[in-house]
Parts: sequence; C-alpha cells; structure tokens
Amino acid sequence: MEQSGGRPSREEMAKLPSGRHHLSRNYVVGNQLGRILQAVIQVVGEKGYAGLTVDTIIAASGVSRRTFYQLFKNKDEAFIAAYDLVASRVAGAVRESMTVEGSPVEKMNAGLAAFLEHLAAEPLAARMAIVEVLAAGPVAIERRDHAKQLFIATIADYLRRADPDWAEPELTGEGIAGAVLEIVYSRIRRGAADTLPSLYPSLIRMFAMPRRSRAAD
Repeated sequence: MEQSGGRPSREEMAKLPSGRHHLSRNYVVGNQLGRILQAVIQVVGEKGYAGLTVDTIIAASGVSRRTFYQLFKNKDEAFIAAYDLVASRVAGAVRESMTVEGSPVEKMNAGLAAFLEHLAAEPLAARMAIVEVLAAGPVAIERRDHAKQLFIATIADYLRRADPDWAEPELTGEGIAGAVLEIVYSRIRRGAADTLPSLYPSLIRMFAMPRRSRAAD
C-alpha cells in the first residue's frame, strides 16, 4: 500500500518477517523496493552522492545483494528511482496546497509555502533532490531540469491567470524558479533546511508577487 504522492507506507518500509509468510509477491517486491529507495535517500542525504554504493544501499536497506540486482542494474538507476519518488512527493504536496480557494496569486503563494515546508520536513530527501542530484551524472541532471521546467510552467500558468496581459510569463517564471531554487539550494547545502519555511515572507515579497507587467507600447 502507498500513501498519497507515491510515498511508501510505514508498513512497506518495515522489514519483512523472516521465514515463511503469507504475504503476496507483489507486496514483498514493493516492500523491498521501498526499502531500497528509502536507503538511497538516507545514504545520499547523510553522506552525499559520493558515499552512495551498492554496498551502502544494501547495508541501509537490509535487502540482499541478489534482491538489489533483481530490481536495479546499478546504484545510479536506484538513485534516479529515488529522485523520482522525492520529486513526486514534493509535486504532490505543492499541487494539493494549490487547491485552496482564492486568487491565482494566493494559490501560487500556497504552493511556495508547501514547497518550503515539505523540504524542511524531509531534510535528507531535500539534500538528495536539491543538492546532490547535481553530482549524480547527466541522467540525474536531466531529471532535475525536467522537474524545474514543470515548476517554471506552473508559475507561468498562474501568472497568466492573474494577469492575461503579463509580458513573457515563461521568462518571469524562469526567473522566479531559478532564484527560489538557488536560495533553497544554499540553505540545504549548509545544513539549514529547517530554516526554509522562515524564508516564505521574504520570498513572497521578492519573487512570488512581482509587480504587474506593462505591455510594450
């Protein structure tokens, strides 16, 4: 069973009972997969991408080497799967927050608050997905860039809703997303993920509510 946003439940993360049991094959595989992904998040969050090896994943997850290689070709494939899981959690939290009643700007503000709060609540996952992903190779960076483009597109869409005459909403969205991600990156890199929610008022003033654009004459 999964929680909303693709996050494995506590039951999935628990180790399977030893000996014979009556659990289904799908449950067993889901449990093992969830433990491996959580192990990747833990190892990379604590030791950085440089500390991620198949051995450290096996040690942290408690699965056998044979089980690991039945599910993943190598550590990088496991990292990508873990990154996708974290990205889906964050995106789910942001989407849910933006279902609140209110104007497009209020919805956008709620999304920013959820983004900061989610990262602060899961500092190891935040470090993996925001900081260490940049050291994980071209495939990981491509995944990160794709997630950033979705962030930009969401901002641009809400800018259009707030002001149909907004000049170059995609460029504004790129500027907001880039600035927010850089600020978030710097806090997480130095171990201050818990301070992210406190940045919300200043970020709103600087980025989430830019002044109304003026169309070119």
